[in-house]
Amino acid sequence: MGPLSTMRQKRIQKAASKPTAIAKITTRPYINPQTQSPLFSTLPAEIRFCIFDHALLAYPDLSRPYSRHTFWYRPGYTHARAVATNLLLTCRRIYLETDLLPLQLNEHTIWGVERSRRPPGTNAYLSPNNPFLKTVQRNTIQNVHLFVQQSWLEDWRNEWLAFSKSWPNGCPKRLRITIRHTDWWYNMLGENSPMAIDPKRKGRAALREWVDVDSPCEKDSWGSRFENFCGLETFELELETIEQKISELEANLMKASGWRLPLGDAKVLLLDEGSTVKSRWSGSKHFKGLDAAGVPAYLQLRRPSLRKADAKNEIELENAELTPEDLLNYYVVLLTWRARDAPKAEESEDRREDESVSVLSTSDGSTNASIAATPPPATVPRASFNRRNAVPTFYG
Repeated sequence: MGPLSTMRQKRIQKAASKPTAIAKITTRPYINPQTQSPLFSTLPAEIRFCIFDHALLAYPDLSRPYSRHTFWYRPGYTHARAVATNLLLTCRRIYLETDLLPLQLNEHTIWGVERSRRPPGTNAYLSPNNPFLKTVQRNTIQNVHLFVQQSWLEDWRNEWLAFSKSWPNGCPKRLRITIRHTDWWYNMLGENSPMAIDPKRKGRAALREWVDVDSPCEKDSWGSRFENFCGLETFELELETIEQKISELEANLMKASGWRLPLGDAKVLLLDEGSTVKSRWSGSKHFKGLDAAGVPAYLQLRRPSLRKADAKNEIELENAELTPEDLLNYYVVLLTWRARDAPKAEESEDRREDESVSVLSTSDGSTNASIAATPPPATVPRASFNRRNAVPTFYG
């Protein structure tokens, strides 16, 4: 996205300078304490807050189901979600106690994918230039879930960089990133290349060409962007693929145990191997989306130009029972990193020396310490496909 126009920047600054609704309420000369209500006069505040927390949790809206044949249909995402914010409209006192709870309690889902791969009506509303969220509201958000294409994560258009820098006064405590089977490079480009992911490598990763475990993240790699986060406690990476590519995913998981991701608050994210969760599920292989390649017209998302007769085909397809030939079996792995205090420089240096020094026993019982002086590996230019201009892009 290009830079904002001067007029739009002025409108955003003007909107940010206006007093919030809570400021308007608190400046009123009188707010009814609602002492006639048992909710405020009888119940302790702790119980009242528990009631508010439960009432403002997001729930599946059964009136808005997702089609089984969409990219975004998956366990936990079978319906659009809703929050009963009508509670905030009952009186001023309730508003003062609950105005930030919907943001604080619920997970915020961002779809960093192409428009045809995300639910209708969704957008990246957590953009730093979004005029609809005040700074105090952004700082209240605790949980964020990103559904991203691999190109989005590897910063081909700087989306991940923009997101990581959009938290000037802190960041969420929990961040989950999900890469679905349809979001890997091999699916986006219609190729059957091996799947690979490496947070330390700049640009597109390649299987078995990972950056060394003890080496820091390369500059502008997606792992280095975590240095823009201060206050992140848990990072979860959810990787999904099909049964035919399980061995490739497992090869990536073997390297994940050594990924150390530095944060901006002198902490580091370390993998919690005991929290790894593996699961399977089956879903429709007939994905429908706008201009999806190789998908029949009656499976596409409806456009205004479609005839009403096409809607009947969609309804029949949605209600039809899926046979094994209509299903794909997915394999999902959820990895969890937790923030820990970064080791001191002296401890890190001692650890590297211990690894490089090997003690050799001789026949007379003495020992000789020999330092393994292995030369650094030569940097080989690696090519990756640049989708924007359809030419190979080399990173040295």
